[in-house]
Amino acid sequence: MKCEGPRCQKKVPSGKRKFCSTKCRRAAQYQRSKKTIQEVPGEKLRGQHYERFVEEFAPLIDKKEMTHKEVAEILEVNKSSVTRMYSAYKEDKIILKAQENWEAPSEATKSLKSFKEFRDLYFRTETGDRYETADFHEKWINSIIKAIEEGGEQMILSPPRHGKTDLLTHFAVWQICKNPNIRIMWVGGNEEISKNAVGAVLDHLENNETLKEDFCGPGGQFQPKVRSGKSWSSGQFTVANRTVTGIKSPTMVAVGKGGKILSRDCDLIIADDIEDHGTTVQPSAREQTRQWWTTTLSSRKEEHTAVVVIGSRQNPEDLYNFLLENPEMKTIVEEAHNSECVLPENEIDKHIDCMLWASKRSYKWLVSRKTAAETTGGKAIFEMVYLNKAFVDGITMFNSEDIDQCRDVNRRIGHIPAGTHLIAGLDPASTGFQACVLWAANPDTGALYLVDIENEEGGGVIQARESIKKWYEMYGLAHWVIEENGFQKAIRQDDKIKDYCARFGIYTEGHQTQRNKFDPIFGVGSMAQLFKEQLINLPYGDTDSEIKSNIYRRQLIYFSSAANKAKSNKGYKSDVVMASWFPLKVIRRLGKERLAEVGLEYKPSYGEWDISNINEAPWS
Repeated sequence: MKCEGPRCQKKVPSGKRKFCSTKCRRAAQYQRSKKTIQEVPGEKLRGQHYERFVEEFAPLIDKKEMTHKEVAEILEVNKSSVTRMYSAYKEDKIILKAQENWEAPSEATKSLKSFKEFRDLYFRTETGDRYETADFHEKWINSIIKAIEEGGEQMILSPPRHGKTDLLTHFAVWQICKNPNIRIMWVGGNEEISKNAVGAVLDHLENNETLKEDFCGPGGQFQPKVRSGKSWSSGQFTVANRTVTGIKSPTMVAVGKGGKILSRDCDLIIADDIEDHGTTVQPSAREQTRQWWTTTLSSRKEEHTAVVVIGSRQNPEDLYNFLLENPEMKTIVEEAHNSECVLPENEIDKHIDCMLWASKRSYKWLVSRKTAAETTGGKAIFEMVYLNKAFVDGITMFNSEDIDQCRDVNRRIGHIPAGTHLIAGLDPASTGFQACVLWAANPDTGALYLVDIENEEGGGVIQARESIKKWYEMYGLAHWVIEENGFQKAIRQDDKIKDYCARFGIYTEGHQTQRNKFDPIFGVGSMAQLFKEQLINLPYGDTDSEIKSNIYRRQLIYFSSAANKAKSNKGYKSDVVMASWFPLKVIRRLGKERLAEVGLEYKPSYGEWDISNINEAPWS
């Protein structure tokens, strides 16, 4: 026989009739008593006289030394008010008795150590299912917990529709259950939005019966009694089960961006979606937000206070951009779709591991969002919001449409057109990824044919040796341009590389990368005109060709002076683009004689340098 105690599924031991333990028996008794009390109208209407009633008159009524009518006359209220107060008094007595030996369930106590366990135990979706706490959700939560422990600052840039609001709401409830003395300030885009968020937390504390039973005890609740005078609204609320007296600031308070904060102390500041596109269009509005953050909100941070910022990019100059520059601010930047993915765009069903939340937000869904944005001229906004990539207008060098028109479905990776000269660029890396790009250049037409790309993990001299050997054996490649900044000089000086190149007639020359990278005429940006004039040919004849060409395409699109100069755009890879650019000086050299025949001179945009030989690095 199973125990009849509430929520108990244990078997009743031999010798006992209904309950497995005294605890379950008391819990059942309380439930029956509670049901009886709830039948009394107005049980919770304690009123302003309740405290005095409990201290002076309730015991006398118990002893039948006073009647309800006599008490009503003294308090100058009607008899029904006394009846309601007496009913509330009896309820409170039962609750206090039930809580004397009460202990929180072990399952509840255990869940306080794990947010995911807590969430699985106490929260359900509208369909009654558990919320999915994805790996990236756990990463966010762990970063927030660390910020709370260290009094640090954490920013999470997330694409929309990835469960952050529910996640933060449940997290706030978890924190309150862990520490009822906590003080949380929730900051939203405006006061109404922040009140909605705080109201969602309050709703769980008020209506989640299982939560209340497990953390407040029999008959207990998070909501204070009327006589406490503590606030309980979406604007702010204070839980009744605080263990420390004298805390002035509420458990949670809602603050809108730009609003007054007054003299509120807090342990945790959550700034949720405080930027949106509409309020970041005007420079004055962006400046106002930054000023408010600096002068008002940041002033609430004490040494122990954790600051958590979560949202998505809305403008290249939004608040998030400046917070990215703050060395104290830890940052997590998420993309709805991994921009490093090399799968063909049209193979929608294969894009799974590259999606941030594949089970909820598929590649098909993301493509639909992208298409909708493009039809209304909002491609840049789409990339900011869903990929968290924000560039300053006019700085991006390469246009996707210009690149796409250079795709050749009749060519495959490895194909070398007749009458072309093979030359490769190498962007070495001490660690991480090394990039190699092989061009077949036609000096008569000026056309460049992409032959192959290598962007393999591993770096240093050893990886460079392997690449030089590999492409010589595959293509007979005998001409390399290798970047020589810093440690990279060791590549061409390596004895084994020099011996191998001498034995097979492979010529290597160095390239110094400095300010020349952003030279408008001869820098990386000069390649944009080649794409525009369709002088670059990208093989697209099979899947392998698509994958490699897309690696190049992706880096070109996200290559800009802003992306490569600004710390705020850290994480953008550009090694393939750089490797493709290094050989251009040599390709121009191939046509130098023809230029000279028609009287043209080679003059870079940096006029202070005296160019004597195009073969040299004039910007060094």
